Amino acid sequence: MTKLIIFGGTSEGRKLAEFCAERRIPAAVSVATEYGASLLPAGSLLEIHTGPMDLAAMEKWLDAQAPSLVLDATHPYAAQVTENIREACRRKNLPLLRVLRGEAPRAGSLKAEAAGDPAVVTVDTVSQAAEFLKNRPENVLVTTGSKELGAFMALENWKERVFARVLPVSSVLAGCEKMGFPGSHIFALQGPFSAEMNLAMLKMAGAAWLVTKEAGRAGGFEEKLEAARAAGAGVVVVGRPRKEEGISLEEAFERLKKLEDGSGAKEEAVSAPEPVPSRLLVLAGAGMGTVESMTVEAVEALLRCQAVFGAPRMLQAAGEVFARFGGERRPEMLAEYLPGPVFQWLEAHPECGRAAVLFSGDTGFYSGTAGFLREVGKGKNWEIQILPGISSLSRMAAALGKSWEDAAIASRHGRDWDVRGLAEKSRKVFVLTGGDCRAEQICRELSGLPVTVSVGENLGTGRERIVTGTPEELAGEQFASLAVVWIEEDEQ
Repeated sequence: MTKLIIFGGTSEGRKLAEFCAERRIPAAVSVATEYGASLLPAGSLLEIHTGPMDLAAMEKWLDAQAPSLVLDATHPYAAQVTENIREACRRKNLPLLRVLRGEAPRAGSLKAEAAGDPAVVTVDTVSQAAEFLKNRPENVLVTTGSKELGAFMALENWKERVFARVLPVSSVLAGCEKMGFPGSHIFALQGPFSAEMNLAMLKMAGAAWLVTKEAGRAGGFEEKLEAARAAGAGVVVVGRPRKEEGISLEEAFERLKKLEDGSGAKEEAVSAPEPVPSRLLVLAGAGMGTVESMTVEAVEALLRCQAVFGAPRMLQAAGEVFARFGGERRPEMLAEYLPGPVFQWLEAHPECGRAAVLFSGDTGFYSGTAGFLREVGKGKNWEIQILPGISSLSRMAAALGKSWEDAAIASRHGRDWDVRGLAEKSRKVFVLTGGDCRAEQICRELSGLPVTVSVGENLGTGRERIVTGTPEELAGEQFASLAVVWIEEDEQ
């Protein structure tokens, strides 16, 4: 038979790949990560593609493979990926089967009607799960994945209360560390997990609540409920995004057997779907990271969003916006600000039609906005709205009573600039610091020049501090890692 395509990254995809390897059925398997590839069987007739693909990349890959059948065995929450697979198959006139994960029956209810069952609370989103837990002071074990841990940072004493189970991947662990999760609160393990293993983790965490997605049998949903029942813990279940049509894993095996021996009917190509409406992504400058320094336009846009992304400091500001003006509304809050992770989450949550990414300062001043615009240019179905903010340059110049239209501007945040050379050529220089470069280091580089230096830290907050002096005077100071430097030539 001719080659099959399997879009995997799940236990169902792995089992389909194993089935093909055992029966020597030529197949190409697509997984998003190296870790997913490492779980697949080795075989001369099994070709593995590693790395995420957008719609254009899928079309190109399908052209190269020319398969007789495509199987979509991606995760039930990866809705945008499934949509892209379907559209690519439609454009290439290829037959497609969606392989569904078997749903596990839900145990209990909020009232725990069956004796001994845990309370099971069902919510639609991870943010709703976090909101439910805000008024419950007990420890929590979160098993919904690393990408949505940011929502639980809104809980009081979250560093002491929240424990997370994540994949044992270096990038995932680095992300947890960046968010501030203590290493002792991270279970870095690969499933599947037995009820006994889940119970052991609940006990180690001292958790009274378990947060899980309704991931079906393959996702260990039943084992989690059994463990929670044994521990006397409550369960907060994030429901599936939508009901899908497709076939079970067992039915997929039967289809492959029939195709292998030639007894199966030819699958029909994918028909055209109904047009998908575009969704709105707001890229907003948050000024100094306080509600007071945001524009009214940015605040109003946030209040209409279902999900907000940004660095932890930006999410704190967004949380304050909703606390003051949002009433009972609380969107998903996710500590991501790079295009890849943001679009990956949005693709997995098609129910989110309006989202925002918050950047410090202004969207056009050393901002991450450009990266998002490049991604949208690759065919993502998002309408973009850019809302500018107050830049640190504007704030610093105003605080000093200076004009800045004639200032040279540089950033040493992850960039290499010869600030001394710039100061020798320009009467005014503004520099952003960050990363390995601190303000006191720049002052040391300026030593001996006839200039006056002003360093501003925590601009626009109650901890704002601006210090002015010679480079030599300020070289011995200690400033915050994110500071700005104003350099001005002394009057002759």
